[in-house]
Amino acid sequence: MSGESTRVATSDTAANFPVTHWSVVLDAGASGTPTSQAALEELCKTYWQPLYAFLRRKGQAPPDAQDLVQGFLARIIAREDLGNVGPEKGRFRTFLLTALRNFTIKQALHDKALKRGGGQLVLSINVEQAERWCGPDLAAESPELAFDRRWCRTLLALAIQRLREEHQARGKQALFEALAPFLDGANPGDYDEVARRLGMAAGTVAVTVHRLRSRLQELVRAEIARTVESPCQAEAELNHLMQVWQP
Repeated sequence: MSGESTRVATSDTAANFPVTHWSVVLDAGASGTPTSQAALEELCKTYWQPLYAFLRRKGQAPPDAQDLVQGFLARIIAREDLGNVGPEKGRFRTFLLTALRNFTIKQALHDKALKRGGGQLVLSINVEQAERWCGPDLAAESPELAFDRRWCRTLLALAIQRLREEHQARGKQALFEALAPFLDGANPGDYDEVARRLGMAAGTVAVTVHRLRSRLQELVRAEIARTVESPCQAEAELNHLMQVWQP
């Protein structure tokens, strides 16, 4: 989430800011509606990886981190505490981390033997995959930094997947896969070699990569918009995540 691919335009206004899943959930309050319930469940399932990384950096063993994430998400999706969320609720990331801290403290005081999700399997967690996501730098990061960096990776992965799906729908998956390595802006790019494989001029490849990066910027911002309430919060969230992404 560095370089050109993260320099998202900041010209959005409140008038064209999308209605986000998170704002729908917040507006629903503790009682909830079928729509807000589904939105909250989708967000939790999408962003569980940062929670796992946070708990691992806190010293939880993989099976314990897995169980804690399951139990925590089951509680959140059951909407036990949503109506009491404080002013910091404007960012879903902040809400999740604050709520997870409170949950783990209460759980430790109550019983160290957590029953996964209170008997409800919220989502399937592949521990081996989650450990790879945490990466070799886990021990060098604070729990909060591990959480935020995993959040960044999740946002970027979602945006790239949506960009891939757009090209698949237009029958241009092969083009996307050939140019995807250039999306992060860090690869200087051997456009000549790719152009030969694609049967395109090198200049056309360069223009196409630029357009892909621009569209990726829009999709990253759209993913951020799903987890905040306003354009102002989206801009602050983007700036924060760009800072924590850098080593």
